[in-house]
Amino acid sequence: MKTLTRTLLFTCTVLVTSTVSLCAQSQRGQPKTPFGLSDFAKLHWIEGNWEGTSPGQPDVFEQYRFTNDSTVEITYFADSTFGRQTGSGRVYVTVGRIYHTFGPSRWGASNVDANGIYFIPQVNARNTFAWTMQSPDSWTATLRSGASGRERVTVYQMKRVRRP
Repeated sequence: MKTLTRTLLFTCTVLVTSTVSLCAQSQRGQPKTPFGLSDFAKLHWIEGNWEGTSPGQPDVFEQYRFTNDSTVEITYFADSTFGRQTGSGRVYVTVGRIYHTFGPSRWGASNVDANGIYFIPQVNARNTFAWTMQSPDSWTATLRSGASGRERVTVYQMKRVRRP
């Protein structure tokens, strides 16, 4: 009987330890700081149409549009005419968190202030990125990726194409 009790106790300990470990892994990259609508409102500078350039990279064309006080819809375009959409994403605040989604990938904000926002990977993502306001008509998008074993940093200079 003692052996059975010890075996059950050991099995339960292993199961609890494994469950805690799996929960910790599933929370990888979970932002710790709670954010509210006032934090989200600090991002209004990003609303509009933007052209981004980075040495050695293709230009990007993006539109950011606030649909309400908690959601920014992002539309990606093929060229400077903003006529052919190539994808979409969104940034939104919910339950004290700010998220960015693009396809099946999701990032969570770990810092937001009047100058920008910093995102860390959560689901189907490996890179981090920051949006930093330079002026009302320019900002930088800094992407950091370590997929190749070394950190790769790409900085896009974003310039306003036309005001919303």
